[in-house]
Amino acid sequence: MSEKNEKISSIEKNTVSSKGQVKEYDIVRPVDRGGKVNVLFVGNSITRHAPAEEIGWPFDWGMAATKEENDYVHVAVSMLDKKYGKVNYCTACCGDWEREYFNDEKISRWAKAREFDADILVVRLGENIWGPLRENLDQVPLYPHLEKFIEFFKTKKDMKVVITDLFWAYEGIDKVLREIAEKKGYSFVHISDLGENDEYKSIGKFWHDGVAQHPNDLGMRVIAERIVEKL
Repeated sequence: MSEKNEKISSIEKNTVSSKGQVKEYDIVRPVDRGGKVNVLFVGNSITRHAPAEEIGWPFDWGMAATKEENDYVHVAVSMLDKKYGKVNYCTACCGDWEREYFNDEKISRWAKAREFDADILVVRLGENIWGPLRENLDQVPLYPHLEKFIEFFKTKKDMKVVITDLFWAYEGIDKVLREIAEKKGYSFVHISDLGENDEYKSIGKFWHDGVAQHPNDLGMRVIAERIVEKL
C-alpha cells in the first residue's frame, strides 16, 4: 500500500458523522472563570461531541476522553492556568463548516465565538471534509475559505493563533493547514503521527469503531502539550 493510500485509509476510519455533533443552539460554549486571558478552541468531535446513544458515546466533551478534564481542551486549559493564571475558554464546534467550508455565508453562525474576543485561538479541525471534497481540493480550494474562517475569529491584532494538522493524516488537507500557518505567521503543531499509532487511540474502549479511532487520554494529553508548547 502506498503512503498516500495509507493516509486516506486512516482518515476514512473516522466514521463518526460530522452532522449533529452538538445541538445548533450549543455550537459555541464559552466558560467564564474570571480570568484575564480568553482562549478559543475551534474544532470538531475531538474538541467536543455531545452524547450520541446511536454510536455508544454518552458524554459531552472531547471524543473519546474518559473524563472531561482529560480531553485536550481541558488539559490545555489546566496547563495555561499555570502560565497565565485562570483562563476563560470557549469551544466552537465546526463540523458543519468542515462539510461546507466553501460556503462563506455560514460563518456568521459562529458569531458568539467571535464575540468571545479571544486572546489565543486554537484551530484544530479538518478531518470531516468528506471524501469527494477532499479528493478534489484543487477544484474547491480549501485555503481561501479556511483563511476567511480564521480571520472571522481574529478580533485582536496581537491574537496568538495555533493551527494543528489532522489527527488522521491526509496530505491534501495537511498541506493547506501548514501553508496557511506559514504564510500568515501562525504557530503550527504536528499531531498526525498520533493518529497513525494505536497507542494514542481509544481502540477497545468503545464498541463503535469510529469513536474508538478518536484519541484516548494519552493522545489528548500529547495534543494539549504540543499546543501549549507553542504558546
